[in-house]
Amino acid sequence: MRRRKYKPQQRQKVGLSPGSLILEREKLVENSVIVGTLYGQDHLKKGDLNTLTKSWREGEDKLWVDVKGIHDSDLLKSLGQEFGIDALALEDIQEVHQRTKINLYENGVFVLMKNVDFNSETDELKKEQVAFFVTDRLLISFQENSEESFPLIQVRMEVNRSRMRQSNTDYLLYAFMDYQIDKYFVALDEISNSLSKIEEIIYQKKHEDVSLEVFNLRNILLQIRRYINPLRDDLTKLVRSESPLIAEQNIKYIKDLEDHIVQIIEMIDNQRELLNGLRDISINQTSLSLNKDMKWLAAISTISIPILFLTGVYGMNFESMQELKWEYGYLIWWISTSVIVISLIIYFKRRKMI
Repeated sequence: MRRRKYKPQQRQKVGLSPGSLILEREKLVENSVIVGTLYGQDHLKKGDLNTLTKSWREGEDKLWVDVKGIHDSDLLKSLGQEFGIDALALEDIQEVHQRTKINLYENGVFVLMKNVDFNSETDELKKEQVAFFVTDRLLISFQENSEESFPLIQVRMEVNRSRMRQSNTDYLLYAFMDYQIDKYFVALDEISNSLSKIEEIIYQKKHEDVSLEVFNLRNILLQIRRYINPLRDDLTKLVRSESPLIAEQNIKYIKDLEDHIVQIIEMIDNQRELLNGLRDISINQTSLSLNKDMKWLAAISTISIPILFLTGVYGMNFESMQELKWEYGYLIWWISTSVIVISLIIYFKRRKMI
């Protein structure tokens, strides 16, 4: 696993007025792309945003504006002026390090979330900030790059007389949020696969160091929890706000999102406990292996001591050592040494030290 080099974040908005738009990171796309979709129960039209906006204002159709690329401050300001998006919401859209949130404004609901994808092969978490601003018959989505972040929503939008086409934009907002939250389940399933790999390595005693992988997955789980946790309270506030932009028949879907978030948080907590258990088992196995090695070395040292002792004694140059003049002294030395060594080996084997 490749370790990323840490780059300190530079704050350029210090001292500026609220709502100032300054991109504090490199842009992910060269030019922003806007895709407008005007739709009703049995018709759907894509084309020039100005033309679609005019038809939207004059009729009763709903309008979805998908903005890909948030680096263009002038574009965001023009969209804010055209559709009444609060300057603070525009600032949050361009500031990609914002926390997940749901804010209620006088003319709309602003939702900011993290779109996540986890790769179990590389153990990397890919994240993208997405934002939604909903007013009556209007939803504007913002994403960082030009990749299609809502493919399934596009497919469902093409179906005539679907619930998405028949309902107002508050249901479309629910569909977007439900899709993003479902991707958290997918990411956690992938993380579970990575946990299974680590567990297999540990229990098969492959003697691989998994501490870095455990540390990385732990940080990823903390990130996901930080992204998803604020939504639980914000969704509760949205339900209790009795906002006219949220239809009564769609409240049950918002509450269902709360249940999903609770499940995700429980899954994260369970996986963190499993990670902590795997980490402890890995540490214990390392300590046990080290203890076995120390026991082996201690046994070898103990067996070697009598040999070194006898060698040292009879290696001294004293004239009065009578054993040196014995005819069978050398044989007796070997017999004595062998008996002592074999006795120690038998003893250590019975004690399962070697």
